Amino acid sequence: MTLATVAYRISTDVSFAESLQMNAEVALQLAGIALEKTEKKALEALLALPESISKAGNFMLTTEPWAA
Repeated sequence: MTLATVAYRISTDVSFAESLQMNAEVALQLAGIALEKTEKKALEALLALPESISKAGNFMLTTEPWAA
């Protein structure tokens, strides 16, 4: 559930998302979020993708292609 918390914070808190991209370990500690090993690996994989977080909020705010 904590990885879901991280995903929610990324989509709703711009400063957290920026901090996470700069230094994930510190951002998680400051937010009081402790991830398990598998969750941490998944987050690291996501952060390694180019523009993964900067575009995360944009997908949530756009309509479905069929609704346009």
